[in-house]
Amino acid sequence: MKMSVVPKASPVTLPELTTSLAPFAPLFRRSTSRESVERYLTGLLTDLERKNCDTIAAAVAGTSTARLQQVLTDATWAPQALDAQRVQALVAQRPPSGLLLLDDTGLPKQGRSSVGVARQYSGTLGQVANCQVVVSAPDVADAPTSRAPVHWSLTARLSLPEVWAAESARRAKVRVPTDVALQTKPELALALVDQARTWGVPFATVVTDAGSGNHPPCLQGLDARQDAYVVGVSSPCGVRQPAEVWAAASVSPAAPRGRGHPKQPRPAPLYAAKAVLDALPEDRWQGITWREHDDVVLRKQFVAVRGHWATGSAQFSTSHHRVCIGPEG
Repeated sequence: MKMSVVPKASPVTLPELTTSLAPFAPLFRRSTSRESVERYLTGLLTDLERKNCDTIAAAVAGTSTARLQQVLTDATWAPQALDAQRVQALVAQRPPSGLLLLDDTGLPKQGRSSVGVARQYSGTLGQVANCQVVVSAPDVADAPTSRAPVHWSLTARLSLPEVWAAESARRAKVRVPTDVALQTKPELALALVDQARTWGVPFATVVTDAGSGNHPPCLQGLDARQDAYVVGVSSPCGVRQPAEVWAAASVSPAAPRGRGHPKQPRPAPLYAAKAVLDALPEDRWQGITWREHDDVVLRKQFVAVRGHWATGSAQFSTSHHRVCIGPEG
């Protein structure tokens, strides 16, 4: 039987990779770890269809599967310190302002041993499936020398499903740190915003899709951080009109009758976002082109409407836990 032979990549480090890795060398105590990192990154730069320790070891000279796995699972190095140094190097080269994108990616995976694998919804797959979910925060900025925006990979967090958070034996088997607790995807997204601020990333606006935009706690978190944001929401999401919010707030509460807490004024009416847009005349909409690149024209119909994101219903008082009104925007 004839076996195909995979040509080995050179054992000599690429000059550009040597320059890029030099500032990070002190973060790895052992020379063997530094060598394995270089070999692993060389493998990632190849055109291998699948890139894991086995395939990289087969295609890259001077290493083995065991050596690559050792640096990924057992070697002593601080990933947070490496991330911080890497991002600071990126910040020094990036344009002065940009967008921080919050997104989650589903990674299809079978079995039970990989950290965070569970049957859960994946926006990438568009369905509930056996997968891992990673929440990421790339930074995007327009560069004067490029017609396309430049993407800077900042950091990411693996979402730990509830079934994993509650099983200590399962966590211990794959070395999930004990201080890693259950967090929702919007909570992880806000943590990434804080991390980017800590690292001094000069983003001007946070952008995310309805995966986070539909969650009021995420919007409250962005409001509390005083970050400008543009978020996607689904059609049923609640909106209150500024004039009606002001009118409802100006109504004096009724005099209390008997014992108990005095009644609070009722909130302004709540509308579905789609209903607000459907009620607008067609001439309010305007076609806007925001990018032309490689013969692709990005153009949509837009309209700007002032409003408050909101939850709850007019049947509840403003003190009801289900009623929430965001700032006007």
